[in-house]
Amino acid sequence: MTKKLSFAVATAVMTCSLVANETTHLGEVNIIAGNNSDSKFKSNQISSEDMKLQEKNTVVEALNTISGITVNNHGIRGEQSVSIRGFSAKHAPVFIDGIAVNVPYDGYLDFANFTTFDLEKIQISKGLTSTLLGVNTFAGAINLVTKKPTKEFEGTISAGAFSGEGRKAYLNLGTNQGKYYIQASGSYLDRDYVPMSSNFNSTSVQDDGHRVNSYKEDRKVNLKVGYTPNDTDEYAINYINQKTKKGMPYPVYQSELGQNSYRQWPYSDKESFYFLSNTNFDLGYLKSRIFYDKFENNMYFFKDNTFKELRSNPTPYDANTKGISLELGQYDTQRNSLKLALHAKQDTQKDLDKDGNTSSVMKINYLSIGLEDTFKVTDDFRVITGISWDKDDVKKANNGSFKANGTRPYENVKEFEHTSESAFNPMIKVEYDIDETFGLYAGIAKKTRFASLKERYSFRLGSAIPNPDLKPEKAINYEIGANKIFDNQGIKSAFFYSDVKDYIQTDRVTNPFGGGMTNQNKNIGKVKHMGYELEYFYSFDETLDFDASYTRLLAEDKDKKVDITDAPKHKIALGVTYRPIKALTTNVNMQYSSNRHTTSNDRSKDTSGAAIWNAKIAYELVKGLTIDVGASNIFDKNYEYNYGYPEAGRVIYSNLTYKF
Repeated sequence: MTKKLSFAVATAVMTCSLVANETTHLGEVNIIAGNNSDSKFKSNQISSEDMKLQEKNTVVEALNTISGITVNNHGIRGEQSVSIRGFSAKHAPVFIDGIAVNVPYDGYLDFANFTTFDLEKIQISKGLTSTLLGVNTFAGAINLVTKKPTKEFEGTISAGAFSGEGRKAYLNLGTNQGKYYIQASGSYLDRDYVPMSSNFNSTSVQDDGHRVNSYKEDRKVNLKVGYTPNDTDEYAINYINQKTKKGMPYPVYQSELGQNSYRQWPYSDKESFYFLSNTNFDLGYLKSRIFYDKFENNMYFFKDNTFKELRSNPTPYDANTKGISLELGQYDTQRNSLKLALHAKQDTQKDLDKDGNTSSVMKINYLSIGLEDTFKVTDDFRVITGISWDKDDVKKANNGSFKANGTRPYENVKEFEHTSESAFNPMIKVEYDIDETFGLYAGIAKKTRFASLKERYSFRLGSAIPNPDLKPEKAINYEIGANKIFDNQGIKSAFFYSDVKDYIQTDRVTNPFGGGMTNQNKNIGKVKHMGYELEYFYSFDETLDFDASYTRLLAEDKDKKVDITDAPKHKIALGVTYRPIKALTTNVNMQYSSNRHTTSNDRSKDTSGAAIWNAKIAYELVKGLTIDVGASNIFDKNYEYNYGYPEAGRVIYSNLTYKF
């Protein structure tokens, strides 16, 4: 395998190219990763082909195949997210085509609400994340790259069914006419319930058949129009509308139930408008992203598991994010490439009353200026340096629980204190190619995460008091890695260490407004996360592909005050694809995570480790028309990511897909 294949191609795939016009997709972002990895390594991206092959219908399912990433279940909220090397999704922003889309108030989102049918790939950065990506890339970043047509007319039509009386359908249509292109996508994913494992023992509040209150419906429309006046310049307008409604399964153990356990989301919707551009000049390029994201959400709290009578008023909100990102870069010279990025956005959260009127408003501004330089000391030795200056600034912080004669903590405070924080985040990384197939890298990066609006100001349904003075979390991320490519196989390793201070954790404090004890977020954590990732792939002609990864993680609070949650020590992912004949494709994949501490009422209740096996067979009936059958959790394992919230048992599915 030549150096061109093992280095240059991989660099383009990872979007770490030094020449601006090598980037072929506006939605991709710069990621600092092991540049001399072959494109077959999956530690930093997963393609649409792999997502379809492994039947990963949602982003959370797809990310579970990546080393260093584990799935989390937020339990009572009925949401799923991921952690990167033991850090929660709040520490790694999610982007769509390079635009940050985390919910303004919470600082994270429900990954299970994002389907994969309109995606071209998912990019993942861990640890040594580019300083050009903006604020809060504390542990990394995740970028969802939407499809872009490459042919005069192309498309995919698919429909399927799965256990739990589930149904899915999606349509992707595109045309690329040289000077312009149009992409239209629509999808529907719906289930009546999640099937329980036959190995689950029923309890007083959950039988062994259908998971209670586990219905879900996702609808999405994605429209994109692009203009390409020449070979290097591109301008695109995109519109995405996704709607979700779902139940929120309550714990299966009576001891975990509380007065707020019976919930439903009547709607959880997101609407996005954005403009992307790439303009090339004689000496460089300018990329721009202008965006507006709107979030509408509501939650119902019921008195009991009949879900007929509300316990309290609904809690609707109307949130939005608007902003602009610019990246200015010079073309690669013989030795140097310099890039400058500016990100400015404003997050607004409006809480509504039962009549739809605004009851309180929170608003925060973010600003980030990043500089990154890649210097070639020799053709085989590169030094990447960068620095960013990040700032947040709270502009409004209405107290939605304000009462003129309030007696509970902070009820008599109408407007919370406005705070502002800033941080410098430098990084350096060196890369060295020992020969055409063997490369090394090492780097250090300082990272900062600003506290979310929820962490500063939430009463958490009366169980905590706010802390407007929360400081940013700070980390020093260290990483070294190596990559070795052979003719038809390769191995990759990464060793990482994160030294964190001012980690935000819940503390028990004296209630200053009435005695007794209550909860409050504080910067009390001194945390270290360390471990390594190993990855291997093997390909034999076009008939057999095998890939495997292993992650070892040690995460602990240095002061031993709190056990770190959702950080399993071991994670394994395997995948085997076999094509005995041209028309037949089979795939078996497995994801394993070891036991972990969770956010249950009793922190001593850990979840057990589980290896979940999945299998699929696809047969092309005629050119372009494929039928497939398969099953996830084929051994019907009873397992949990969060204590008291079992995941789906065996799910059998079948799809019919036509691609042209």
